[in-house]
Amino acid sequence: MVKRTSVCIGVLAIASIGWAAAPERQLQLSSAISCRHDQTAQQEDRGRRAQALTLAKAINAAEAEMVRRTRQYQPLQSLQNLPAVPSGFQLNLYADRSGYIFAIKDTLDPCRFAVFSDAGGLLYEKSALNAPVIAQ
Repeated sequence: MVKRTSVCIGVLAIASIGWAAAPERQLQLSSAISCRHDQTAQQEDRGRRAQALTLAKAINAAEAEMVRRTRQYQPLQSLQNLPAVPSGFQLNLYADRSGYIFAIKDTLDPCRFAVFSDAGGLLYEKSALNAPVIAQ
């Protein structure tokens, strides 16, 4: 129960980080908006996405190593030899003794593409549903 509660708190914390600054009145995504990680993605954005996935895999591997050595998950500053956060992405990680959760969000993408994972070790990637337009 404690583990489930901690993970739920972590999910809520990460979901709110970075979104708190969003405008109060959000506009719906129009057809004129071009997502940076869809089938029309430019080479530069495909490269940045690949870097974000590499970072996510490295975080999962580092957390697995830390829990093996210390019997608990560690905050980001305790993880060693991670690749750099790709340009335009923001990394948020929440960890406690029983688990961790992180999101790597593309701050340049109007569709708010993100890569995320948790102590289960599976990677997920997706853009937000009904993504709001980011105020310029």
